[in-house]
Amino acid sequence: MLGFRIEPCRGSAVEEYASEGARVRIYREGGGYCYAVEYAFPYLEAVGEYVYKVVEYLTAHQLVRPSITRDELGKLVDMAVRELGVPRQLRAAVRYFVQLEAAEYSYLTPLLYDTRLENVNINGVDVPIYVDHRDYGYNLRTNIVPASREALVKIVGRVYAETGRPLNEQYPIQDTYVRLRNGALLRFAAVISQRVARNPPYVSVRIQPPSPISPTELVRRRTVSPLAAAYLWYLLEHYKSVMIIGGTASGKTTLLNSLLLLLPHKRLAVAEETPEIRMPPSYQNAVMLFTSPMYDYMRGLPGSESAIYLIDLVKYILRARPDIVVIGESRGREVHELIQGILVGHGGATTFHAEDVVEALVRLTGEAIGVSPDQLSAFHVIVTMKKLERGRRVASITELVWLRAHPLSAPAKITVRGEEFGLVTVGWYNQQTDAVEVDLRRSFWLQRLGGHDEVLRRAELLAALADRGIVGAEEVGAAVRRYYDQLRKP
Repeated sequence: MLGFRIEPCRGSAVEEYASEGARVRIYREGGGYCYAVEYAFPYLEAVGEYVYKVVEYLTAHQLVRPSITRDELGKLVDMAVRELGVPRQLRAAVRYFVQLEAAEYSYLTPLLYDTRLENVNINGVDVPIYVDHRDYGYNLRTNIVPASREALVKIVGRVYAETGRPLNEQYPIQDTYVRLRNGALLRFAAVISQRVARNPPYVSVRIQPPSPISPTELVRRRTVSPLAAAYLWYLLEHYKSVMIIGGTASGKTTLLNSLLLLLPHKRLAVAEETPEIRMPPSYQNAVMLFTSPMYDYMRGLPGSESAIYLIDLVKYILRARPDIVVIGESRGREVHELIQGILVGHGGATTFHAEDVVEALVRLTGEAIGVSPDQLSAFHVIVTMKKLERGRRVASITELVWLRAHPLSAPAKITVRGEEFGLVTVGWYNQQTDAVEVDLRRSFWLQRLGGHDEVLRRAELLAALADRGIVGAEEVGAAVRRYYDQLRKP
């Protein structure tokens, strides 16, 4: 069966929807859910025999090329079907599976095109594929079981070949990304060699939908409250910097991207290692850059001497006269360039891997990154994200105040390498109500800006948009533009 077999989900179906030529059914199974893909045709042995014959025919005649369209492939398949004498009653099924095998990702195609998924995890051969679903939680078993190592390596190898990254015994661990026809971004991390894995291949695929997730969508998911989003919106607009911290897959980049959608009137400059942050087409005054690093396998290749790293991008965007400088994820010395940009008057935003505020400050000032304690004052607000069983949530919103520059009787203080900072908790997650609560009266920075009532009005706007189901990125952007138009009226 093209290197895969189907093992049924048990229990009762709770939802069904389409995904790239197949139907997806979600079953309630035990204490969780099971994800089942139902393909357009049953896979019969007779169908399989002709599928392989057609694929071999197309390969032998070198008819399939990487840039081939679906229509072109369909015509070639029809020609091969006739040439090989496939029985008429099998042609539709053969055509369907050849399309999956020759031009897409075989049995994985419906999974990778399902933008309601966050992650697809392949854990070797004869083990079910697991997925993380945006609506049904994490680690859902699927009904798809890889049965052939060769089939998996062939599919994954095709992805890496498209992106120019080698994946073989010499380079058995590799990551890459591709953008699908529907605009979704897939980030692959693969291990294929038995030198380093017990049951290879292991493949993890993170799926980002074609359009960025809007702040109103996050409000509807209870990731953030309207008031918390409005508060962060107002501070970013007034060039206060925001750092979003949390563990892996806690929703840091998603929240950052959603906040940027609230700034259609600002010039944004974004630097990333992987192009995860996306802006809708109408957001035209933005610089979006990503790295071009040099890997070991590139040494000696033409152009490898001109590798471009994150710090190079940040240095450039500071010369591009942005209102707000954004680093998708700060990991090293590039954060120094971001800090310099903030200190000379730009707004700034980034994400950073840390579980809480203290860990973030200690890691930033540690030997590896080397931010001096006084430069920490460049970060005004630290938002902590958590991945909970019920979904991702803003766990806390903490203002960072350098007490030497702004003496105040802060409710909590921390000393970092001799410098004292006030920690002002403005927002927190209430587990009992499953809500992100905010007390604007605590905010030191909002008191200085004087925007208390304006933040409340923006919170009302976001709540109203979420209640009306306005969650598309372009729709939210248009509503924000209308809001600013109203503000400008005398």
